[in-house]
Amino acid sequence: MPESTQVLPWHLFNSDFWSNERSHLEVKDIAELHGERLVDLRPYMIEEPHVVFKTDKLPKVLDLFRHFHLRSLPVIDPNDGTPVAVLTRADIFSYMAL
Repeated sequence: MPESTQVLPWHLFNSDFWSNERSHLEVKDIAELHGERLVDLRPYMIEEPHVVFKTDKLPKVLDLFRHFHLRSLPVIDPNDGTPVAVLTRADIFSYMAL
């Protein structure tokens, strides 16, 4: 992240010590007030997530979801490494119902 960029602290989005959620209107007000600033989400991100390529077969994807108890799985283009989609449990369940 660039040094000159101002980053919003995470505590602006929590209303109290127990991290109770703010209402959507409170978050909207914070976003409008600090529209030019960024929120650093790196502390909450997985550095090396499990991924699948768009050429992978469904059994491999199902095995990853089951083995690692995943909620979502990024889909990557094998040619250039760009993200194509995010596959979720809901996507899998809707497909499996067919």
